[in-house]
Amino acid sequence: MEIEWIEIDRIVEDPDQPRKRQDEEGLQGLADSIRQHGVLQPITVMPLASVNMYKIITGERRWRAAQRAGLEVMPCIVRENPPDDVLTEQLIENIQREDLQPLEKARALESVKQRLGATNRELGSRLGLSERMVGYLLDLLELPEPIAREVVSSPNRPADGQITEKHARFLKQLNDDPDLQAAVAEKIREEKINSDQTGRLVKALRRQPDRTREIMATPADHLADFFREAEPAEAVVQEPQPFHLSIHAQRILEFLTVLDQVRPAELARREAEQVQEALESLRLAVDALLRECRLETGATA
Repeated sequence: MEIEWIEIDRIVEDPDQPRKRQDEEGLQGLADSIRQHGVLQPITVMPLASVNMYKIITGERRWRAAQRAGLEVMPCIVRENPPDDVLTEQLIENIQREDLQPLEKARALESVKQRLGATNRELGSRLGLSERMVGYLLDLLELPEPIAREVVSSPNRPADGQITEKHARFLKQLNDDPDLQAAVAEKIREEKINSDQTGRLVKALRRQPDRTREIMATPADHLADFFREAEPAEAVVQEPQPFHLSIHAQRILEFLTVLDQVRPAELARREAEQVQEALESLRLAVDALLRECRLETGATA
């Protein structure tokens, strides 16, 4: 992987870049860091024919911060990427950023999906996301704009009155009643109810629409009776089953033995580079899957 030092004024942003919003405070902090330590990670660019310029594939924030820091040149990796690969790389970089709002991710996913003519599964495989997670994000586009703009990504901390991606999944079930949907969103904000409570609340509202006013007027921590009434009366209590490690967990743990056998110090340079690239792809897939598991389990770490 050869790094070239290219003049900053010969680099331009990509107008099709999925990321549209820039965090000014974060950008200034990055500029201060670059001014002190330099650009630690090269950006990726592609040459523009006949104009002796380069268009950014990934790393636009670093480029903007380097401009603010007063740099004249910066390290770049030059690639001749096909347009489809450029879109995928940009989306992978942006979707991993915690400060990218879920609605921005959803819009970027939809844009790339349409341009590539891809299914949710095909798009997910390109990005290291499950088909289900792609669907969850695209579902945000079906929410009313005011609610969708409020959705935040916070799988590792309490929602604290914010509407998370998991809240949004339940709110989407009320799309046929916008007024009630807006009222539930307000209840989430005002009473700081978590996503599990929201799920039970929506379930009760959908099963007992004649008691909507009564349910909505009750504080979240006093809704147990409504939740119980929303459950099927004939629910059968099952005996606890003995603990068994799931097949998915077993396969993941078995894969650790494969990693234990890799000794980078014993590899030729080219082989080590290939292992590094494979591990980076694996890391993206693991991070995406871990985030999805945390969303499902409500884990805080």
